[in-house]
Amino acid sequence: MEEAPGVTSPLERELIDAVLELSANAIVLVDERGRIALWNAAAESVLGWPAEEALGQEVLTAMVAPNSHATARDLLGKLAANGTWEGAVPLRHRDGHAVVCAVRARALTGYGDGGGVGEVLAVFAELGRSGAEGTNGPPGTDAGDDRAALLRAERAALLRAERTARAELEHVRDRLAYVVHASSRLASSLDVGMTMEAVGDLVVPRFGTLCIIDLWDGRRLDRVYVREADPARQSLVEQIRRLGGTQRDGHPALRAVFTGRPAVLTATDPDTLGQMYAEPQAHAVLREATRGSGLIAMPLVTRGRVIGVLTLLGPGHAYGRDLAPGEDLAVLEQVATRAAQSIENARLFDAERRLARNLADSERRQRRTALTLQRSLLPTWTHPPGELEVATRYFPGAEEAEVGGDWYDVIPVGPGRTALVIGDVMGRGLRAATFMGQVRTAVRAYARQDLRPKEILGLLDGVVADLGDTEIVTCAYAVFDAARGTLTYASAGHLPLLTVDGNGKARRLDHEAGLPLGVGASSAAPMRTAPEHVVALPEETTVAFYTDGLVENRRRDVDAGIDALVDALARASGSLEGLCDQVIDALRPPGGYDDDVALLLARSLPRT
Repeated sequence: MEEAPGVTSPLERELIDAVLELSANAIVLVDERGRIALWNAAAESVLGWPAEEALGQEVLTAMVAPNSHATARDLLGKLAANGTWEGAVPLRHRDGHAVVCAVRARALTGYGDGGGVGEVLAVFAELGRSGAEGTNGPPGTDAGDDRAALLRAERAALLRAERTARAELEHVRDRLAYVVHASSRLASSLDVGMTMEAVGDLVVPRFGTLCIIDLWDGRRLDRVYVREADPARQSLVEQIRRLGGTQRDGHPALRAVFTGRPAVLTATDPDTLGQMYAEPQAHAVLREATRGSGLIAMPLVTRGRVIGVLTLLGPGHAYGRDLAPGEDLAVLEQVATRAAQSIENARLFDAERRLARNLADSERRQRRTALTLQRSLLPTWTHPPGELEVATRYFPGAEEAEVGGDWYDVIPVGPGRTALVIGDVMGRGLRAATFMGQVRTAVRAYARQDLRPKEILGLLDGVVADLGDTEIVTCAYAVFDAARGTLTYASAGHLPLLTVDGNGKARRLDHEAGLPLGVGASSAAPMRTAPEHVVALPEETTVAFYTDGLVENRRRDVDAGIDALVDALARASGSLEGLCDQVIDALRPPGGYDDDVALLLARSLPRT
């Protein structure tokens, strides 16, 4: 059956197809060229032409006897002038005889524009037949009484046909509107429980008095939802719920799962109940639930697989009357398809939401563990060095960011000599924090030997290579000698140190740095020794060690951040603790730090 011209939306096409399929009246559409463009099953029944033969034929050739062509053209002229026409005419049957039909026609396009009749839609119903082709009118029309009776019959037939067509059209519209409403309702939720409730609202009591949803896990049915039309029958709901999982293989729900097709029972006799459940008590529960009627088990199919079964027990109620199980099966299939899609989408969304929640919980736990580990490894000043005033700050980045591997340390290495260390393990989370702890332990062990800074970094490079060939660590190691008033330091890829003299003049120590620890280190090609530098550190001079989280963020590159840190140190004043807070506040981005921040300030004290 061809698609009607002008029909564009899926709903309109579905409506037209349904009207043509369900209508008891013959319907034919004639295009602007006078050829048949649409032909339904009732038209084939009246005139004998199958749709595949009728479509594309000229309407005068297929439907009108040769000696009635002039009359037909006259009728087309009236259509062009008035837009509608109705009456009784003899039409040509496929085998040649005439069939008198009550016809009602309407011009769809071209009406009143002087350009011809255009498209014509005609509805006709058989009134009677004459014996030979070419009959120009109904038999017996010579008598006035017979003609009047025939006209009355024609008019009555047309009225009946019109009423029937209107009723059928309203029925189809109601069903289609219901399917559209169901689709909209089921698409509005991604919560599994709310989706089940929506299904229950849609199918009870329209398709049954009690609704069951069982989900299929590949081995058994899991009963997840039961809905009864009568709130007073909640005890029955609990009994039906307890029957979940006890079905025998002959149960309609299991047949629906295995076949992928609806299973309909018009009645629940003892033999049928015995195939469904082994326990007699279950039979009594089912008889009460079906209220003497039957049931229908509709498979829930989506993406080519059965995910469950929607079972409706008892008579449905729609169109002002009770419906037998399966009476409106086509509509229920549409609802079941949409319900399956909605339930599956809700389950997938719920699974993804649980996974995301579990992942977030796991990340939070790891973050807390890494933060606890990192803070436990940072030094506490039980015996601060006498020749230096030291102030430090460490805090992790934003809540959603993982803890990094930043660390600092202050280690007495001899009389009047103090090692100052800062480092950053490239990476995030518990692994970075654990790796940081191992490197820091190695630093403290080597520092006790009072080796030169470049030697310390050379040893640490081997440690990093041994611990993990994928890890990279930056580190600055310095030794303050109070007696000489000097700071000797070496850097393995770390950010430059900054100094602030007693007059508040700040500058960066732009000396050459070596490669980060763990880059290209091997026994065959050991690390190139990091350059070592010595700078004077007069009394009241402050040296700043820091990690990239302090100076770099999404809005500022690292060089601009270091310049901002130099300015902040030059403007800051007061105690060393106060300087830490002033610097942190001055460099804090509008949204807060998004990376770990470590800051170590050391100020040389007056020698006594």
